[in-house]
Amino acid sequence: MSERAGTDPRSPRRPSRRTVGIALGVLLGTVLLLWGSDLLARRAAEGVVAQALQERTGTVEEPSVKVRGLFFLPQVLRGRYDEVEIAMEGVVSGPLRIDAVDARLEDVYLSFHDLLLGDTDRLLVVDTEADVFLSYEDLNRYLELTGRPLTLEAADPGELRVIGAVEVLGATVEASADVALGADGGSLVVEPTRFGGVRGLSGVSELLLGQRFTFRVPLDPLPFAQEITGVEATDSGVVVDVTGDWVVIEP
Repeated sequence: MSERAGTDPRSPRRPSRRTVGIALGVLLGTVLLLWGSDLLARRAAEGVVAQALQERTGTVEEPSVKVRGLFFLPQVLRGRYDEVEIAMEGVVSGPLRIDAVDARLEDVYLSFHDLLLGDTDRLLVVDTEADVFLSYEDLNRYLELTGRPLTLEAADPGELRVIGAVEVLGATVEASADVALGADGGSLVVEPTRFGGVRGLSGVSELLLGQRFTFRVPLDPLPFAQEITGVEATDSGVVVDVTGDWVVIEP
């Protein structure tokens, strides 16, 4: 049989449109499957971390957890998540309530086994940074519950004042004091710098008054608040910057 003119039997055949369509469909299906699997795994990991933090910190509402990273499934398989963002409200432990916490956790270890179970009894975090907001209302409630007859309030912009009636050498002294904010490890420290409203204090009385007006606020409710790195007074409360490393979170 003669060949058609202009046709080379040795030239490769081009794939048909149907073949190209099938290939594109398979590729699109694979991409959607990977995207869906990635999304489901990400939501599962966020749920496990949120549950562990809620059980550890006692928040009424479940914390908001966002696991970052463009490709998530590799993080799942290795059991280590590069970056996790946390937002919590109403963290309570004993007499202290923390109004809000925004935290950034790096290198969070959550095993693939625990992810499959949807539960964990241990999270390991290599590095943490968090902004903690303590309202004056919650701080004053803490002072009341711990037996300190003091009230903390905003004074001039960026400054604080403590007022109260305390016992000094057998006498009740009403006073106010400008105070400075500091830190000692994982505790917020409030110390008076200048007293007002009292006259004729002896050296001993002023020393004792200073001790009565000094107090510490341990940030024990936060599992990742090992060290305070910054403190700032605002009109409505105190913002505390905290960090931690190699933190173990156990519900």
